[in-house]
Amino acid sequence: MRSRFILFVSPLLTLLIIASSALAQLTSVKVGHNGFSDESVFYLGREVGIFKKHGIELELIYIPGGSLSMQALIGKSLDLLLAGGTPLVYAQLKGADLRMIGGVNNLLPYVLVAREGIARAEQLKGKKVGISRFGSNTDFVVKLAATQLGLNPKSDIQIVQTGGQDARVVALKSGAVDATVLTPDVAFIGRKLGFNTLLDFVDKGIEYQHVGIGSRTDYLKSQGDTARRFMRAFLESIRYYFSHKDEAVRKSMQLLKVDDRQVGEIGFDLRRKTLPTDGKPTVKGMQLVLDAAAEDDPKAKTLSPQQLIDLSFLP
Repeated sequence: MRSRFILFVSPLLTLLIIASSALAQLTSVKVGHNGFSDESVFYLGREVGIFKKHGIELELIYIPGGSLSMQALIGKSLDLLLAGGTPLVYAQLKGADLRMIGGVNNLLPYVLVAREGIARAEQLKGKKVGISRFGSNTDFVVKLAATQLGLNPKSDIQIVQTGGQDARVVALKSGAVDATVLTPDVAFIGRKLGFNTLLDFVDKGIEYQHVGIGSRTDYLKSQGDTARRFMRAFLESIRYYFSHKDEAVRKSMQLLKVDDRQVGEIGFDLRRKTLPTDGKPTVKGMQLVLDAAAEDDPKAKTLSPQQLIDLSFLP
């Protein structure tokens, strides 16, 4: 009896020891992000245990606004940041030492929407257009949209800081701003609220580093193994995301706090176009960021995408 008890308990103890050892080896990684659209890949990967499989305890931290979250990265409150190319470039120009090690959304995914009563570009003259913060992706996109609509972003419109995407929807609905830019899934919700679409960048297929994985070089040097394991988990999460559509759509709906499945479907279809399966950033998209930044700071002309991108952490 005693020998049978020992035979039963020994494997159980072994499993408990192995499990405890695995938990003890998990490395905490704090990752900041600015939205809940492209980021659904990471939330789903964490939920199904992919990051833990690679020894990563993933902590996802929402910070509205690309430039604000960039400050958190530079100040070492974050290890990695799901950031746009625009805030990363501006931070680099101000003396930060950063690198983009992965691509999450490599196309310009925004839709310029306006409140009821504004249906044409010329009606935007003198009006307020909401962005998250100055120096963010949305700042760049609003200026680009104004230019494409034949408006001067410096004199024809008033660009105002409003906050993250949810805050911009509220500001537009309340009349605090007259227009803003939203991701396609949220723009779909906006149309139900009466917003008018003035310009849709998705169909244009413009390469732009809308969301990438950025970090400080000091972190990448000291935590290189962690960064490599994170990137392996990221690529596995991409594969899982696209091969489990129903789970992916439900996760998007959960993060956006909506019951309309069509919203989740729109997001999933969009990521088929924008999320690179190889996890690489877009060189062409980073060059677009640098060209735009050079209009404000000539030092941007001395930088190249290759100086800002580091692919050595990808498997």
